[in-house]
Amino acid sequence: MSASHLPSPGRSRASRRARFLGVARLFDVDLECNALERMLLAAATHSSGPGFVRAHLLAWNPDRGAFDGRLSWAAGSNESWEQAIAQARQLASEGTDPHATQQLRALRLSPDELEESVARAWTLRRCELGPGSGRVPWNEGAAIGAVALGERNHPFGLIVGEWASAGDDDERRLALEAFRRLSNAALTVHAEVERARQRADRARALSSFAHETVSSVNLAELGNALVRTAAEATAARGAVLWRAEEDGALEVSSSFGPAGVRDRLGGGLTPLATRCLAHGRPTIIERAFEAEALEPEIAVQVSTVLVVPLVAYGRKLGALAIYDRLAQHPNDGMAFDAEDLETLVGLADQCALAFEQARGDDARRTLEQARRDLARQLMRSERQAAAGETSTRAAHQARNPLAAIGAFARRVHRSLPDDDPNREYLEVVIREADRLVRALAEPMEAATPESPRLRVESVNALLQESLQQVGERLVRRRVRLLKKLSPDLPPLLLDTQRMGRVLTNVIGHALERVNPGGRIRVESRRVQQFVVIEVASDGLAQPGEMLSELFVPFATNGGEGADVGLAMARQVVWQHGGEVRVRSEAEWSLIFTLTLPVRANEERRRPGAERRVVRGDRRHHAPSG
Repeated sequence: MSASHLPSPGRSRASRRARFLGVARLFDVDLECNALERMLLAAATHSSGPGFVRAHLLAWNPDRGAFDGRLSWAAGSNESWEQAIAQARQLASEGTDPHATQQLRALRLSPDELEESVARAWTLRRCELGPGSGRVPWNEGAAIGAVALGERNHPFGLIVGEWASAGDDDERRLALEAFRRLSNAALTVHAEVERARQRADRARALSSFAHETVSSVNLAELGNALVRTAAEATAARGAVLWRAEEDGALEVSSSFGPAGVRDRLGGGLTPLATRCLAHGRPTIIERAFEAEALEPEIAVQVSTVLVVPLVAYGRKLGALAIYDRLAQHPNDGMAFDAEDLETLVGLADQCALAFEQARGDDARRTLEQARRDLARQLMRSERQAAAGETSTRAAHQARNPLAAIGAFARRVHRSLPDDDPNREYLEVVIREADRLVRALAEPMEAATPESPRLRVESVNALLQESLQQVGERLVRRRVRLLKKLSPDLPPLLLDTQRMGRVLTNVIGHALERVNPGGRIRVESRRVQQFVVIEVASDGLAQPGEMLSELFVPFATNGGEGADVGLAMARQVVWQHGGEVRVRSEAEWSLIFTLTLPVRANEERRRPGAERRVVRGDRRHHAPSG
């Protein structure tokens, strides 16, 4: 501000009030940066200020390390200081000299390209005067003045003005210095207000996302809200969320940004996210084209990237990234600052907690489902136990009448002559009575098990013996046998008598279900540390049939009789550390799968002192076949 225009006691109160109002407008907290720049240039070209006939604003671009031309301003009429500043706020962004502004915006200058007086003002962060240089864009003035805007650590730019004629250098230097201080004070207030707005926006974003984490039950919706909030809170062009799979690999879960490229950029930034999650700390890339982890086609599409890991209670759950800060002004720069990092870390921590909570909820739901399944299984077991108890009593009561029937039938059979046709009928009665006695003896044996008689035996040999016992029935019913016995099965320590009856009962049950002319498949193989035996039949499945009821003693099977042998078979296999499963698949209406452990079986052969500590129930780890 020139000395001739400094406030004096002789000035009127209205004049002083107008000047105060003009200064106050520069500190309005609702000012936009573009409006503030126009108002500063209007003050620079006013007679109460430095009095330039034209002024040019160069904004410092920290990303490029150069000045970008912003705005040119020509001095107006003799309106008051307050009126000139007020009108500048309302004018278009091209200012009062649109042609000069267009020329200036096409200009980009490095500090080395500045002329001596302007370069000195920028280097020393002060005001400088110099003669007119005749170079564009300040080529019309007889003298020029340069004012460095901003602090040394946060430079904003330069205002270079033109004077039409020479003048008092001391007076002009005094006016430039007063203008510099006023401008820097206004810029500082504006920057602080803008930072306060940004902090408020980030706080609202954190609060809003915290509300999302406790109200949203859909992880996909939560991920979409996270990337949108992260981009908006940090003024980023886009954001990406990755979730870690079971094998540790990262998969893009949600993305936000330009519709045409956000998914492609999300996939291209995955190597950075993987490295960030492996190191467990944020990764900042200020020049993407220099990042070795990015493919060239991805690196040319982004400039800056900020990635933070998602970790909760030591578990690595994923990563969150933002890229390309949307700078509203060349002075803002595209690099993310410390507050952006703090905001992203806060969002990532909230998201990690939400993901961990969701994982816990899934685990609780799984446990609850397992509890319900166990309850149903317990009820089923109780029903089966009651049925087994009833069947055992019935079998015990039926043995004596059957023995009497068999004895009297044999006695009559011996008394008949050889050519009597009734002998054949009695032989059928004797044979069926013996079969019933054997069938009724099996649940009794299951209820009162004897000590096992163990020996090392080949599973394939037991299968061959069982197939020989049912060979006549196979031929009589014209059933085709598909046999595939693996030769590399290890011998197992088995109760051969009981296990042989198990295989015979299972094969016999499959044979009863198959239609004449059908097929039966008998297969043995080794799966990891288990020997798997499968017996399948292609009979028609009965509607509404519950396969689990096959193991209930005396459960009827379409009028074919009682399946007491299957209940005993399952118990014998359990005693050997294995399990029995039944299922239906494709053309095979019934498939029995018997699984016997190899490693645990070998362990049983060692002397007692050499055995390892007994582990838990081995059936939990048996394969499905």
